[in-house]
Amino acid sequence: MPRLPLSLAAWGSDIFAVTLKGEVIALTPAELPLHRLSSTGYVLDSGVTVTLLESRETDGTIEALLGVFFEEIVPGCSCGDEPEPQPVYGELVVRIDKVTAHAKLEPIERLAF
Repeated sequence: MPRLPLSLAAWGSDIFAVTLKGEVIALTPAELPLHRLSSTGYVLDSGVTVTLLESRETDGTIEALLGVFFEEIVPGCSCGDEPEPQPVYGELVVRIDKVTAHAKLEPIERLAF
């Protein structure tokens, strides 16, 4: 489970959003569940950007909703069967334990209307 100690320390300040985005982008591909947001392809490790959409404090955690932009490879989708990178957007909720700074990141599925 990843730790986000700088984000925990920055909670309630003007630098929280920047700090959280930096720590999330620095996570390894195994810690950042982009594969669960990917539609059919393979996630590219480079070019991930994060936007803070909402944040709040609960009794034991700091919760933040993040918009995540990245690219995936979709095999066989272009002429000549060359893999082509495709942009992907998804949303993650991150819950940071206020005592340990351990973070749990989970994808959010929104209904399309």
